[in-house]
Amino acid sequence: MPVKIYHDEDADVNIVRSKTVAFIGYGNQGRAQALNLRDSGVTNIIIGNIDDDYAKQAREDGFNPISIEEAVSQGDILMLLIPDEDQQTVWNEKIRKNIKPNSTLVVASGYNIAFNLLDLPDDMDAVMVAPRMIGAGVRDRYVQNIPYPCFVSVEKDVSGAALATCLSIACAIGATRGNGAVGSSCREEAGIDLFAEQALWPEIMAIFREGYNVLREAGFSDEAILFDMYLSKEPAEIFERAADEGFVKQLKYHSRTSQYGQLSTMNRNDGNEIREKFRRVLNDNILSGNFAKKWSDTKWAAEELAKEWKEVEKAPIVQADQRVRDVLKPDRKK
Repeated sequence: MPVKIYHDEDADVNIVRSKTVAFIGYGNQGRAQALNLRDSGVTNIIIGNIDDDYAKQAREDGFNPISIEEAVSQGDILMLLIPDEDQQTVWNEKIRKNIKPNSTLVVASGYNIAFNLLDLPDDMDAVMVAPRMIGAGVRDRYVQNIPYPCFVSVEKDVSGAALATCLSIACAIGATRGNGAVGSSCREEAGIDLFAEQALWPEIMAIFREGYNVLREAGFSDEAILFDMYLSKEPAEIFERAADEGFVKQLKYHSRTSQYGQLSTMNRNDGNEIREKFRRVLNDNILSGNFAKKWSDTKWAAEELAKEWKEVEKAPIVQADQRVRDVLKPDRKK
């Protein structure tokens, strides 16, 4: 069954214009979405943020940031746009006891709702409006009237109007233009996101790491290896072509030798080993909630992340990368 895709004509932007919208966080997504809402005619926007550089940016943008607690108590709509790993703590300490009755929670990441990390009031609607784009991209594309992909979902509908509110917000930030906003769920958004982070990209990075090791053992130079692998930005060009024209169809821009090498190798790799590894990551670590449970321990998370950074810096490809970059610096001493 095809998923539902929502367009401008499915949304009533006047719904969000009639509400007080409280942004919790003015960072990557917070700033972009607040500015887009304001440009769409939403006048009652409150920024709840600690007194930091983000609050300074909000003031420069013409907002008057207040404490998170104050913002929450006034918001008909709460845009919870702080990092995933901070949401549960901030929710429990600053948000939960100050929530205005019959309000709506909006998240841009499904993580905390998917893994039941937020204790939602009984009378609160919960929806997701999740741009598949960094905040700067959300803002730039809105200003240039260019569509961008977005996932939307209704996770809790007490009022009976949660979908209308969700689509009104999506429309006001420019997410229902063009191809429209794709109906999804917090579980789907979080699951796919975590899978990319814990399965797809680690496998790709490991392949590049071991590719470097093999080529270096064969006597090839760091400069030649790294430029051919990624410093030339050719992979970025390939991914852009794949997005625009198709995962496989982009191969038509490669030489016939390249086409044959890639297709013949891929077609004869049944992928069983990788598939089983991916299934374990998805089922045992992500969908089981095991990762979310561990990551909720912020002390453990900080220590583990620091340990992983320390470990990766030992990798030969990382050290080679730095050496090559130092040589290529335009202001290097001669």
